[in-house]
Amino acid sequence: MLKSHMACLAGDRGFGLIEVVVVMALIAGTFISVVETYHRVLLYYGQIEAQRAQLNQAQDQHERGSP
Repeated sequence: MLKSHMACLAGDRGFGLIEVVVVMALIAGTFISVVETYHRVLLYYGQIEAQRAQLNQAQDQHERGSP
């Protein structure tokens, strides 16, 4: 009787380990997704800043050329 009880506990611990591994995988996947999104946003805003600088430069050149 004692052996079956111990086997049940060992099985429960194994199931808990699987749950922990799944949760860790979900957390890692979420973290990677958030970091990728952050990098995309930084790239997008960098491109917007470059366009803004070009527009300001073109506007300055236009204003210098006007009387």
